[in-house]
Amino acid sequence: MSEPLPVRLSDEGRTATWNPALTRAAHVLLHVRLASGETEVRRTMNSGRARVRESERIDRVEAAE
Repeated sequence: MSEPLPVRLSDEGRTATWNPALTRAAHVLLHVRLASGETEVRRTMNSGRARVRESERIDRVEAAE
């Protein structure tokens, strides 16, 4: 597992922003806490911004290998 990227989370934890230049990876992994309390890992492009559904929260963002 790689180190989490430094991110800014919105107050409700649904939106994360980060500097995409901090990693050379084309994709990042979002660790998302679901409404049920389970954690799901989602792969997305390293665009510098991610948003999840209303009942979900972003725990951390890390570079995909």
